[in-house]
Amino acid sequence: MENKTPILELEIYLIRHAQSNGNAGIKVREVPTIADLADPLLSELGITQAKLLGEYLSDVQFDYVYSSALRRALRTATEVINKQAKRQALRILPLLTENGLGNDYEGASWEELQSINPEAALAPDVDENAPVVCYSDAKDEPSLFERAKNTIDYLRSHHGNGEKICVVSHAAFITYIVFHLMGLDKTPIYDIDFANTGVTKISFYTPGTNKYGDIIFNYINSTAHFPKDMYTQ
Repeated sequence: MENKTPILELEIYLIRHAQSNGNAGIKVREVPTIADLADPLLSELGITQAKLLGEYLSDVQFDYVYSSALRRALRTATEVINKQAKRQALRILPLLTENGLGNDYEGASWEELQSINPEAALAPDVDENAPVVCYSDAKDEPSLFERAKNTIDYLRSHHGNGEKICVVSHAAFITYIVFHLMGLDKTPIYDIDFANTGVTKISFYTPGTNKYGDIIFNYINSTAHFPKDMYTQ
């Protein structure tokens, strides 16, 4: 049998955002706004989690960093960037928005997004007139699988020379990305409980060059950066 040298095209570190006020059940005001419900900020614990994540990944030099435009993801990605030896601009990719976001929320303003990260900007080839968030019905499974496919297609079409990229998104949508990469087109009977700042590393190889497969899950939902007693949901 001919021995082939594996050709690595892309490494994706797919990460769920840190704990938000919504995850923690923290009520920031008596009468919540739409933003409080749809786009909560990180909790104090979440900020700690994000900083630990940044420290943990500081020895991985990312070529690019992507995030959804929801503030909890953007802040998490920013803490990763803050610990990089070579600082990267943050690319906002609307496809990464959490499932079930209704169109009653327009998304944060650019002024607010750039108050979290002054270098945040739309990812290349994203329609500048399109919403910065992606509206979706959490029950519309076919469209969620399609968006997961479109997300991977976007990333692979823009990167294929061995780059390492950080992608910060949300638990439910990350689940669809992982299921899509597993070759599924509908939700199986099992689920994956992605922890806050859980890291899933995926390697993509030129087809036929890696004897173990073209797409490799190096690990799923790692929280190795946390103390054992830290709450991760």
